[in-house]
Amino acid sequence: MDKLRVAMISSSEPDPDLVKQQLEGIDHEFDTFVCNSDGETIEAVKGADVIINQGVPMPRSVIEEIDDAQALIIPSHGFNHVDHEAATGQSMMVINAAGFCTEEVSNHAIMLMLACAKKVTILNDLTKAGKWGPDTRAAIMPMAPITDQVLGLVALGNIGRAVARKAQALGMSVIAYDPYVQPWIAREYRVQLVSSLEELAANSDFVSMHTPLNNQTAKLVGSRFFKSMKSSAYFINTCRGGTVDEEALIDALKNKEFAGAGLDVFEVEPTAPNNPLFEMENVIVTPHSAGSSDRARVASQVQVGQETARILKGTWPMSLVNPEVRAQIEMRPLATRS
Repeated sequence: MDKLRVAMISSSEPDPDLVKQQLEGIDHEFDTFVCNSDGETIEAVKGADVIINQGVPMPRSVIEEIDDAQALIIPSHGFNHVDHEAATGQSMMVINAAGFCTEEVSNHAIMLMLACAKKVTILNDLTKAGKWGPDTRAAIMPMAPITDQVLGLVALGNIGRAVARKAQALGMSVIAYDPYVQPWIAREYRVQLVSSLEELAANSDFVSMHTPLNNQTAKLVGSRFFKSMKSSAYFINTCRGGTVDEEALIDALKNKEFAGAGLDVFEVEPTAPNNPLFEMENVIVTPHSAGSSDRARVASQVQVGQETARILKGTWPMSLVNPEVRAQIEMRPLATRS
């Protein structure tokens, strides 16, 4: 019997050491590839049983050229660079690293919320310029409080729940819009579910986005949502830029429909330096870094290695993005935590 083959693909030179450590004792072949075109990707994954994809775009046209792969593993929470519906059509499991950066992203969302409310970047610049007292009074007020305010979450998955827990520790009430979450889970986390995005917008002092980007959530939030927000509210996005209509966001901020925004993600990344959002004093931006930390980097690679080991051993993975594929695959034993 031929050895099972793992192909790790990346747009830059990958470092597979932590992944390989999780595969010790399993008979397999492991190859790494730098892929900067669809053609290079197709060639790299030929004959692979498991594909580890470190940020390489895989549209349907690429997925449908994949012949033998059982699974496609992604070392991130988001998986929008892969057509997971096409993968399901090919009976291929799509696996992400859900949970590896839950605390990091939720901390970042809380940080952006606090930074917006306390006008940290504005006051930082004024203070460094020697502005105090009368010179800063106009910039300081109005200043949004945090305690006793309402945080609205768009989606109540792992990260949304972590944000809810931390916001409640600050004395906030939390509401959420998530048509896929069970009501008893929301109750467990002391979160009130609302029936529409507009209801969430109208009743929130801060809004934080935590939905994955897929065909159902692309530009989920747009002009109608922003027009429903309080004029004093702030909008936070640490999930994916494509979940928001960025043009509508820019227009809403220009029209002062709400107070400001904290953004870690954008519709196009890297974002052009002339993006109008960068010129707005009431917008705080970071470079899609919410999930980053020394611990998260290690956790991601270890989790990918463990999931790869499960696939090579013939069991189910722990974090299956497309569970509907189970109906198309021969029965596998349940996975266990490594």
